[in-house]
Amino acid sequence: MSEKSDLTKVTPPKELSDAEYPAIFQRFSRRLAGFRNTAELYATNEAFTINSDDAYSKKDAFVETLNDWAQETLKNIWLACREPGGGQAPEFDPLSDTSTVGLPPLPPHEQLAPLLHTILLLHVTSCKEYSSRTRAFLFLIGPLDEEVVAATLKDPRRAIEEAGKKTDAAKEEHARRSKVLRIVGVGVGAVAGGVLVGVTGGLAAPAVGAGVSTVLGWLGVGGTAVGTLATGLAGSSVVCGALFGAYGSKKTAEVVGEYTREVRDLAIKPVREPRETMAVRLCVTGWLETPEDVTTPWTIFRGEDTFALQWEVEALQKLSTALVDLIKAQAMQYIRGQIIKQTFLAALFSALSPTAWMKITKIIDNPWMHTKTLAVKTGKVLGTLLAERVLGNRPITLVGYSLGSLVIFEALQHLAALPPAQTLGLVQDVYLFGSPLAADRAQWAAVRRVAAGRVVNGYGKDDYVLAVLARVSGLNWGVAGLQPVEVQGVENVACDEVDGHLKWRGMIGQCLAQCGASGVDREEVERQLALKAAKIGEQMDMTEQEAERAVKAGPGSEPASA
Repeated sequence: MSEKSDLTKVTPPKELSDAEYPAIFQRFSRRLAGFRNTAELYATNEAFTINSDDAYSKKDAFVETLNDWAQETLKNIWLACREPGGGQAPEFDPLSDTSTVGLPPLPPHEQLAPLLHTILLLHVTSCKEYSSRTRAFLFLIGPLDEEVVAATLKDPRRAIEEAGKKTDAAKEEHARRSKVLRIVGVGVGAVAGGVLVGVTGGLAAPAVGAGVSTVLGWLGVGGTAVGTLATGLAGSSVVCGALFGAYGSKKTAEVVGEYTREVRDLAIKPVREPRETMAVRLCVTGWLETPEDVTTPWTIFRGEDTFALQWEVEALQKLSTALVDLIKAQAMQYIRGQIIKQTFLAALFSALSPTAWMKITKIIDNPWMHTKTLAVKTGKVLGTLLAERVLGNRPITLVGYSLGSLVIFEALQHLAALPPAQTLGLVQDVYLFGSPLAADRAQWAAVRRVAAGRVVNGYGKDDYVLAVLARVSGLNWGVAGLQPVEVQGVENVACDEVDGHLKWRGMIGQCLAQCGASGVDREEVERQLALKAAKIGEQMDMTEQEAERAVKAGPGSEPASA
């Protein structure tokens, strides 16, 4: 990543004239106002839905914290745009104009990207964190190359050197600057303040503030931005420690270990070797055919550091066995056959005899209800761990299916109950698929408030297995994994290919790609479809002839032999 470390990529482009920056600032500030207003709208919707004094108080606290974030972001935009108007940074006005109609267009990407990188660098170096709100907002403006910013933070001395190579004035002063750096004794292995940082090892040392200031001046950066960036880069190792997790995985393991009294089996596993990216992804599997399924469904992701939550492996393996036994039961074969003949689930379920329901319940009730209870407990623990920033002060995206979705949902309910100042910039996107939980408007509105970016509910309307599981656990028909969630800001994605709950395991990558999730590796998705999804399909799918035989056999007896 160090080859991307270059100050010219994280400072305002010299190609833009001073006359262009005020118009850019105006467009950015109006987009910021619109982004902020949308977040307030979600919080207001939650308060109206719950309609209690406590809910309105929480909304007010959220808006206050949101306004603080908006003010900090506006200041960074102003600094990056070379302080248009001079003087002090303008005050953010919640009632400011949000329309960009009639404003000059933004510059082309090669000029816009360094400007966005500057705003990001100002944010993380001044706040010692990367807010999910900031990330969602910046990506709304245009694409970011976050590796450039991460590389600059990890190896600021190289960033100075690369900038020097690209600047004529820097070339003339390069020897003198290198001498200054050597005199003050800054080495690549230095550690600021005695803090050991990084998940995978030590990070590069900070650059010297004076050296950074000189190079920034050569690059045309002036005013308050010079001091802010210089100070931030001089303490870059502290910033990296906050972003990626101080004291590395040992500290993370200790924090996780504190909560094993509540959940016996809990760990955070890397899907691939972590690279200390600016954002992170945490995935949760819904059941386990083998222990390897903790991580293997999530190899469809590339880019950001991706981790998987290991939880209650023994219970999830027993559940997997019970689910396979369930789909083989004659009552389930009958249900599947009737669906193929296009009988509606509601009418079909009402026609099933008590004896058929008793057989279904005997197979699945205990492992399903037991593991569901464990999922709720695990979710509360996960919420505590997320609030503790066990994966660093960087935006986190949460992804899960089946009971994994329930774990994430419970974690988000915990975060929603905390003071907004603790959680405003933590969660970016949430992707939940086949969720065995109620489409409760108040709870989903709380999730929508907590997340800075997208909240996606992926559902399969023909998932007859989840419909049975919901009936057994008393959810009846108001199930998010079977239908849209009618809450403003929640995106509902119909995953029609998933017509049986076990299919989520092999099709999760395809469904994530369908809803436009970032970082999905299409080749790995195709590989999982060819291997895992095809195998599960062989277990679950029926031909019309097989469906006819299952229906003829009825719901209460064993399947007739072929």
